[in-house]
Amino acid sequence: MNLGTGFRGGRGLIAVLALIVAAAVALFGGWGGGSSADRAPGAGGPQIEARGPQAQDRVWGPAVGFASRNRLEEHYDKHGSEFGTISQQEYLRRAQALRDATAGGPILESVRRDGVVTRFDRRSGAFIAFNPNGVIRTFFRPNDGERYFRRQLERDH
Repeated sequence: MNLGTGFRGGRGLIAVLALIVAAAVALFGGWGGGSSADRAPGAGGPQIEARGPQAQDRVWGPAVGFASRNRLEEHYDKHGSEFGTISQQEYLRRAQALRDATAGGPILESVRRDGVVTRFDRRSGAFIAFNPNGVIRTFFRPNDGERYFRRQLERDH
C-alpha cells in the first residue's frame, strides 16, 4: 500500500502525518495524558523537595494564565510592584515562566490535597499557586519567603 501516492515520491503524506502526530503529542503531553504522579518515584525527572505527588510534566505556555482578565488585573494591582517596575504583561509572563519551569534545584514544588500546585523559586523569592489545568491562582513574593511556602505545606486544604 502506498500511503504517499500523489505526494512527492511517496513521502509527502507520511511527513504530514508525522507532523500531525508530533503536534498532538506536544499539545496533549503524550499519548496517555498521565501525570508524573502516575510514574514510580524518581522516574522521569529530578527529585524535588516537596510533599505529595509531582505536578504534571506539562508546559501550558502563554495561552493559559489567570482565570480571567479581571483576576490578572487584581493580582497585578496587588502584587506587581513586588517585582519592581514591570508591566502587567511582564508580571503574567513571569508567573507563567515559574509555572512552566522544571521543578527541582532552586524551584521547590508541592501538590496540595486539593490538587493545587504550589512553587517557590529560591532565586527570585517568587511564590505561585496554580490549578492542575495550569490556570494561575496567585503569584507574588511573600514577605517571609521560603517559610511561607513551607507553611502552605502544613495547611489543611
